[in-house]
Amino acid sequence: MTVRFYLHSKVYANSPKRAIYMEIRFPEQPGAYRSETLVLRKSTGKKCDPAHFTDKQRVKKDTKAHEINSRLNRLEEWAGDVLEKARLQKQTLTPELFWELILAQDKDTQAGTSPAQDSAPAGLPTIADVAAEWKSFYKARHSANYLRKVDPMVTHWETFRPGTTLEDILPDPKTRRSNLVEEWCEYLIEEAVRRDGGIGLESNTVGRYVQALRQLLKFAGHPFAWLTDEYTYEVEIEPLRFDEVMQLYHAPMPTEHLGHIRDIFVFGCFTGPRYSNLRSMQPTDVVFDHGEYILEYVQHKGRRKKTKVRVALDEVALEIWQRYEGNLRVPANTEINTSIKLVAKEAGLDRPILQVRMRGPHRIERRGPYWEFITCHVARHTFGTLLLDGNADLGQVQNSMGHSAIQTTRRYAKSREPKRHAATKSAFQQLRASHTEGNGV
Repeated sequence: MTVRFYLHSKVYANSPKRAIYMEIRFPEQPGAYRSETLVLRKSTGKKCDPAHFTDKQRVKKDTKAHEINSRLNRLEEWAGDVLEKARLQKQTLTPELFWELILAQDKDTQAGTSPAQDSAPAGLPTIADVAAEWKSFYKARHSANYLRKVDPMVTHWETFRPGTTLEDILPDPKTRRSNLVEEWCEYLIEEAVRRDGGIGLESNTVGRYVQALRQLLKFAGHPFAWLTDEYTYEVEIEPLRFDEVMQLYHAPMPTEHLGHIRDIFVFGCFTGPRYSNLRSMQPTDVVFDHGEYILEYVQHKGRRKKTKVRVALDEVALEIWQRYEGNLRVPANTEINTSIKLVAKEAGLDRPILQVRMRGPHRIERRGPYWEFITCHVARHTFGTLLLDGNADLGQVQNSMGHSAIQTTRRYAKSREPKRHAATKSAFQQLRASHTEGNGV
């Protein structure tokens, strides 16, 4: 095993300091070949000025040099202990498990006096403890998927500052702000590791974590109104046009699997269920009523309130449903999102798209063909937009999509780009026709 500490390349705004990261290279199991070496890279929760970081991977000439170096020494020691125990127990390690075991060493040791790394005072439950209690309390009221939403938030707290309690994050009575929460949000945007291995979480993800933290404060009886979500923003999703849906429907696919994914997506474009409802559908969910085939299901989004949705099947949706005899066999969300991009590429859906995302104050723009951005959820947006394109009113669209508030449905009412372009040109043509040299406009 080799351990090294290094400075992250990200520079903090108005500060010369950089985050200190830890890299561990270790074998997956005893006797592993060199090619089987795994790599773990995690933030140590410490920062320093690059001018104070030495070739020996420690800090000097800094007011907190002793505190930081002690933390780095302990992490290196714990990494060795974890690997030795795994070797004796013949335990197979992954980078994720390795880090969890190091954090467990941190909790067991109860070491360090740094305000950024102190363990929880005796008797006070940590954020992880409160989250576990919250999940247990609501397990009979919410779905397991809904309850899991606090897990990544807890993981990031444990990475940023192990053992943090809700009492630690309460705001200053005068400013009504929590410096610790603000530092944590800065860490999420600038340092946290994403699933794809990149650094820095998107603002909407940070917003979800803030909302989850607010729920735990409320559950534990602490003040929570002070903690507001200042990160979430509305993502623009570009739905398919009707001709594009039909182009996708008729496009030949090179494999049976891609044809299956294509059919599921097109069915969603004509019916509009969320992925969770799409995956749980049964053959009995389509009924014949008053001469029409009706898709009937109960929409849920983890909440106690359930909404019954009934959607008449268009001939395309009915053909797909009958061909599969009501058993769509919807795969996992990750798989369908990966495969639908290949399907869209095969179908030639390559009109240019501009995608805009926010990561804190950073605006991230990405351009590319449509197929690079398509996901399973686009089918639901396409359904709502196509209904409005076909002159259905907002109330009808609201009922067909199971929205509890008409404000949610209004987001689908944005006019299509060709209509906007036509309206813009028409307006200037009318102005030009009414303009004369004598009277102006």
